[in-house]
Amino acid sequence: MKRYTIIFATIFATLFSVPARSQDVLTKMQNGEDVNVVFKNMAVGGIFIHTEGWGFFFRKGKILSIHRKWFWELETATMHSDKEHKIRNSSYPDASAYYFGKLNGMQALRVGSGFYTMLWRKNNEHCVEIDAVYAVGFSLAILKPVYLQIIEPTPSPDTFILSSEKYDPNKDTPQNIYGRASVFDGLGELNFYPGGYARAGLNFDYANRHNLLKSIETGLEFDAYPQEIPIMAPELTSNNRFFLNLYLNINFGKRWF
Repeated sequence: MKRYTIIFATIFATLFSVPARSQDVLTKMQNGEDVNVVFKNMAVGGIFIHTEGWGFFFRKGKILSIHRKWFWELETATMHSDKEHKIRNSSYPDASAYYFGKLNGMQALRVGSGFYTMLWRKNNEHCVEIDAVYAVGFSLAILKPVYLQIIEPTPSPDTFILSSEKYDPNKDTPQNIYGRASVFDGLGELNFYPGGYARAGLNFDYANRHNLLKSIETGLEFDAYPQEIPIMAPELTSNNRFFLNLYLNINFGKRWF
């Protein structure tokens, strides 16, 4: 009888100690204490720059093991052509600078998934964890036509009129362009080019709390489209359908159960 009493007491204590320990962990975390526990979920977001622009991103994922994490990501980035060259109409001191020959502004929207694979483990809060990062997914190039302020002559040689017009490489020259128009001009004339992307990089997590994520990531990103993306006027220069860029991002986030 005594043996059964001991067994029952052990089971009872085990069942009720697990919730108590879980509650104790939650209480410590709510009080701002650092607790080393096994988390299941993660989310990060931040800003990044790359060799042809900048953008924002968000990732959410599952912690599969101490060595591997899966995530899906959403990001948007400006994309420039390496042939863009900013100039200004020297005949008018107040004229604004613009990219001559630029036909469309490009924004890339990416949706995909990938993995973090641990290369170097963080043994304590003062160390840095290093992960290999790789992802693939869908990339959508969104193009907005460039509008410029065009100089319209008047009968008086000392006055002129400015009109906002879509850039036309067949008639617009540095002499009749005053500068860039409003960024909102052309929003109703968007064009879309679907494609794909891939990335590979290294992520350096330097957070000093187990439930927080603070990291710097750097690597290469590659966008590919079935046809050339007309950023520049084809009458003046060539365009690309492949974009390879070096990127650097700073991200913040958290882990949770």
